[in-house]
Amino acid sequence: MNITSEVKEIILQLPKNQLFNSREIYERYFIDFCMESTYSKIINRMQKDELIIMFQKGIFYLPRYRNGKRVNIRQYQIKSFIFSNNNDGTLVGDGLYYRLKLSKVIAKEYLYYTNRIDELSKKIGNARFLFLPFDFDPTTTSIIQLMDVLCGFHKIANIDLDQFHQFLDSSVKLYEDIAFYEIHKIMKYPKHVIAFLKTVLDHFGIDNVLERYLSTRSIYKIPDWK
Repeated sequence: MNITSEVKEIILQLPKNQLFNSREIYERYFIDFCMESTYSKIINRMQKDELIIMFQKGIFYLPRYRNGKRVNIRQYQIKSFIFSNNNDGTLVGDGLYYRLKLSKVIAKEYLYYTNRIDELSKKIGNARFLFLPFDFDPTTTSIIQLMDVLCGFHKIANIDLDQFHQFLDSSVKLYEDIAFYEIHKIMKYPKHVIAFLKTVLDHFGIDNVLERYLSTRSIYKIPDWK
């Protein structure tokens, strides 16, 4: 079997509509016996023959067709290209607000925090991934999402307060001061948002020591959330 056939055989076994990095495939299977320039030519030919589709530079996928039409890449498939384990990241921003049913506005760009990238920021399609050095266990993820919602509360268009209260009711049960401290060291939340969080936790009877981050001389403006 020649090198062209070997490259095609490996790549055509990949799941359809699953993004892959052509460089990573080269380093995993072919670096020891194929020049990269030769490999690149084979990839380019496969693209021209529409065996694979370029999603963006260096990132491809095997197309899936339904009723003769190519099926578009879904958002979860872009996310899974970077991370699929819940402990490796979380959705925030407009995408989270829509998923929680706080807003009916569909996100134009999806934002994720993750520990699975080697740079501070990485953009894949309409998704942006930002690096955070956390293990996204349930408590850490819950606090990050809770703080993201509180930070964005004022800009969530026509926020559904019933859904917001349901979200708070489940989120505050996972709150821990130690976890917040570790997250806040990196995220550096504004004091007025910490005051908002304390108001919420106090309302639900959740013990906390958030007053240590606040000034007794300041009056923090808390939005009307009830």
